[in-house]
Amino acid sequence: MKKFSSLMIVGAILSMGAPALAESRAVNISIGSIGGALDDAALRTVRQLIGFGVGTGTVDKFIVCSPRNGSPIPIEGGLSACAEAGFGITDAKFKAFVRQLRSITPRSGTFLNVELTTSCNPN
Repeated sequence: MKKFSSLMIVGAILSMGAPALAESRAVNISIGSIGGALDDAALRTVRQLIGFGVGTGTVDKFIVCSPRNGSPIPIEGGLSACAEAGFGITDAKFKAFVRQLRSITPRSGTFLNVELTTSCNPN
């Protein structure tokens, strides 16, 4: 009976830890202009990192929120998207992908936001 109780306690502790792991399995990415010309080099680098992530399986789901057919397109351009970790990809590998995105430093007048989220929602 003690073994069963111990197993139940360990199971409860592990189940509480699971949502914490799920919190960092996706990332919202937005890059745009604050009013001037967009840093095209930074935008290309973001797209290349995402493409590499998809190609290597680090990213399984990639949803573009803007620009999108039928929605307003910013004059300066930019990108608003979400990338979700691939099935079977370790947290360390996905975190390295996020670190690479955060290491991009666009020139003045262009913003880059990289925010962790639980999952990508198509809406």
